[in-house]
Amino acid sequence: MSKPSVIEVAGKAVAVAAPAGDQVRFVAVKYDVWDLDGELYSSVDEAKRAAARHLAGQGAVAQRFGQNGSSTSLAVAV
Repeated sequence: MSKPSVIEVAGKAVAVAAPAGDQVRFVAVKYDVWDLDGELYSSVDEAKRAAARHLAGQGAVAQRFGQNGSSTSLAVAV
């Protein structure tokens, strides 16, 4: 890989895959994938799959806590 490539998930640009020797470095451009920033991958496709898995995992968490970010099933004992 000789130049950076945009990483898109579901049509949304979320990162750039930047050359790093024989690997690519994940450079997050959206907060949703910030946890992956700086990670190294063997290919752009691997970085794209990692971003898709990461975002899919966040979707599962968001569903547990409802649309507005508040929990629908969380109880607090006082």
